[in-house]
Amino acid sequence: MITTANITMQFGVKPLFENVSVKFGEGNRYGLIGANGSGKSTFMKILGG
Repeated sequence: MITTANITMQFGVKPLFENVSVKFGEGNRYGLIGANGSGKSTFMKILGG
């Protein structure tokens, strides 16, 4: 299980996401979708440490 709380990321003055809190439960599958440049890869890098 992975749990995050209040993650905020921005590049310069452009916020990618603010105060994101997520709980990924065991045994489930999740997909991450969004427009190009919306921060999907950055979010995955943060989760991966």
